[in-house]
Amino acid sequence: MKLPQLVGAREADARLVRAVAFTFLGTTTILALYFGRDVLIPAAVAVLFAFILSPVVTLGRRLLPNSVAVALVVAGALIVAGLLAVLITTQLAEVAGSLTSYQTNLQQKIRDVRGLSEGGGALSRFMAMIASLTHDLSLDAGPAPSPAVHVQSGTSSFTNVALFVAPLLHPLLSIGIVVILVVFILLDRDHLSDQFVRLFGVSNVHATSEALRDAAARVARMLSLQLLTNFGFSVLVGASLFALGMPNAALWGLLAGGLRFVPYVGAALGAVLPTVIAFAVMPGWLQPFLVLGCIVALDIVIGQVVEPLLFGESTGVTPLALILSAIFWGMLWGPIGLLLSTPLTICLLVLGRHVPHLRFLQVLLGDEPALAPYQQIYRRLIRRAVADAAAVALAEIEAKGSEQGFDDSMGRMVNLAEADHALGRLTADQIDAIVDGTDDVLDFLAETPEERAAAEGSGSAGRPLGQARPQLRCIGGRGEVDDAAASIIAFALRQRGFEATSSRRGEMSPDVAEGSFMIPLICYASHPSDTVRRYNIRKLRTGLRRARHAVIDYDVASAPPSVAGAAGDLLIGDIATICRLAAQYAVELASADKPQIA
Repeated sequence: MKLPQLVGAREADARLVRAVAFTFLGTTTILALYFGRDVLIPAAVAVLFAFILSPVVTLGRRLLPNSVAVALVVAGALIVAGLLAVLITTQLAEVAGSLTSYQTNLQQKIRDVRGLSEGGGALSRFMAMIASLTHDLSLDAGPAPSPAVHVQSGTSSFTNVALFVAPLLHPLLSIGIVVILVVFILLDRDHLSDQFVRLFGVSNVHATSEALRDAAARVARMLSLQLLTNFGFSVLVGASLFALGMPNAALWGLLAGGLRFVPYVGAALGAVLPTVIAFAVMPGWLQPFLVLGCIVALDIVIGQVVEPLLFGESTGVTPLALILSAIFWGMLWGPIGLLLSTPLTICLLVLGRHVPHLRFLQVLLGDEPALAPYQQIYRRLIRRAVADAAAVALAEIEAKGSEQGFDDSMGRMVNLAEADHALGRLTADQIDAIVDGTDDVLDFLAETPEERAAAEGSGSAGRPLGQARPQLRCIGGRGEVDDAAASIIAFALRQRGFEATSSRRGEMSPDVAEGSFMIPLICYASHPSDTVRRYNIRKLRTGLRRARHAVIDYDVASAPPSVAGAAGDLLIGDIATICRLAAQYAVELASADKPQIA
């Protein structure tokens, strides 16, 4: 076996081993999360509450010892949670006890529904069909089995108490574990942070500390803002329902606010449950729909106006990643997983940003663009999505300015296209799509005729009267991709006020206006060989001695002028550098008394 084949086989085997190892580790992790949920869920909830209470503890440590501050903060949190639990329990008991008093209201709504089915309408016929099918099924099912008779023996009072306490034992133990973990995490958080750095990042203490700080800041900010907005939502919903005459308005406000911690699904549940109760307790049909509309309107205002202003870019996670994360953690850990999905996703995103081997997590979860603007334009031109490519280029120009934005979008795009073309990765159809799409994008980016005329006027304003006017003709040097490079350079020159045209290889040279002279500018998306340069010079019909070669090269764009600039008949650099050098050369020729004519 030859050496290149042997190296390729070893690389393929290494990729296979990595894929198998990654699959095994992922499967093992998911199984551990599922089967260890009885231990992991209390620990995760404790860490979540520690993040929420940590800023308050930090403030308390300025005035009190650490242990006293932690004790007071945890005690205060337990008192608030206990008061909320008592309020919710009391309200639920009141709702359960008062439902029987609304029997008349429910009977009236049932009569209203029955009234819709009277008179042989469509609803009546549909109900008759359902009844007929049910009767036929009951006949085919055979005789109904006789009900089983269960004989229950007498049980002791101790057994009754045990049956009552047993279902409450597990939640009470979980709450106790969470409280204990929260206390010890807050007491020993500095030491825990040092242990984490020692365990995972002793070789790079700064990077690991930055990862911990980033994760803590993002999660704490997100949870604090969520707590603030959801509490405000609870107050607004409770006040609105109270104004509408809804009984137990405080309960439904707290329920709606609490359910908003569940991503996307919680807001819908918080609106449906009060509406269902409103149908039972409120007379008529209008008020229940007013309840639903009030909650939906408040949720839209909070979610679309208030939260974007407060949150900004605090999470850095895409909405799709949040939804998939909620589904994943909900399947693993149930309702608690839904509540914890957003903080856990943020922690995974931070790991992806700071751990090189987990960089794929940042790509999958982060809201930052996965590709650079020029790569996005390149992909969109290949699939002929010209409007999308133009939108990306325009956004980059507006963000970075005309020169830098044009270079970072269209200039680097054609550079990437030439690199793929040299490696044989592009088909003829894809090359045509890039070249034609480049012209279309440049047309989209072009200024209005009035603005273009003003730019041309400004370019010639500083020229003395009677001085020859240069016309730059940008020509593709080797092939189709260089034709696109010529169009891009000509566009950039026109934006700077010069008369510039672009033409493809083999096209006839345009006529030169009176009082003007032609400067051929042979354009390349990568460095040409000396043979190619000499051949292109010989093919020129006019302006032979004035011709220059423009090479788009971003590796030397930021280098000193001795490296990035003019070297003989070469103009090397980014688009801005090429335009600057071409402008200087044109001004030098125009300032001469008698420009040479080839």
